[in-house]
Amino acid sequence: MRQTINGADFRRLILSAAASIEIHKQQLNDLNVFPVPDGDTGTNMSMTINAAAVDLRKAEDPSLEKVASISASAMLRGARGNSGVILSLLFRGLSKKLKGAEVADGVLWAQALQEGVDAAYKAVMKPKEGTILTVARGMSEKIKELAPKTPDLCKLMKAVIEYGDEVLDYTPELLPVLKQAGVVDSGGQGLMQVMKGAYNALIGKKVNYEAVESYTKPVIKDMPDISAQGTEEVDIEFGYCTEFIVMLEKEFNEDTEASFKSFLESIGNSIVVVADDEIVKVHVHTNHPGLAFEEGLKYGSLSRMKVDNMR
Repeated sequence: MRQTINGADFRRLILSAAASIEIHKQQLNDLNVFPVPDGDTGTNMSMTINAAAVDLRKAEDPSLEKVASISASAMLRGARGNSGVILSLLFRGLSKKLKGAEVADGVLWAQALQEGVDAAYKAVMKPKEGTILTVARGMSEKIKELAPKTPDLCKLMKAVIEYGDEVLDYTPELLPVLKQAGVVDSGGQGLMQVMKGAYNALIGKKVNYEAVESYTKPVIKDMPDISAQGTEEVDIEFGYCTEFIVMLEKEFNEDTEASFKSFLESIGNSIVVVADDEIVKVHVHTNHPGLAFEEGLKYGSLSRMKVDNMR
């Protein structure tokens, strides 16, 4: 029976999770219909967690706190897309709660996951249920319920994953666009792949992640084939997925953050803003990327600017 994990364990879990989502990324891309059907959820989440995997492979014998810190920092800077930023926020919450801990038991993991969920809901301007947020919150509630009476981490994680799958299956009932398309939320599915990859490492299961697993491409009901039919049938109000990091040179407190978010809301949607001590990670869908960049420049220099035409 395993009751705690240390730094070496946690690194192994993250590396396994990164490998798992990498081989499933096309499946996640094919599920992607919300907030826009741009087919990049799997790629974005894979790039996000693999940013942490790259740095963790360089770390020698890191402590639990160090693994959590390295992962959170790398994922925030490397986060891509809505789902990637939210995934990085979950790890950021884990890092905050694991600070100073040499090992973690189920109760501490429950507290850490709750911290991550709270951070994610706070950072997203208009949280939408039926997404990765809902799946993360469901698992957080389940581990909080089970951890005090389930000391075995393997049993605990198995039960939490099973419940996470149940919540994922319910996402179409919460988000009409998913029900119309006949799919579950792609970001939520990505989070489950992260959890299942980590679980495989926890129980010592040997998985050949070098082999690309086959799968049946989901049949998307009542959704236009973008490549075949052109873009005019896809109603995308704000066409440019815009992301960047502000390297802070001025104070960025709660008031300035609220003002910054308010400006972004005036020019777009799908807004996620994450403020750290030294940087601000920004994600917004807008028709005017330049205006978002100009606003960011008020607080510091810009880095890792990316603009994708979702149409």
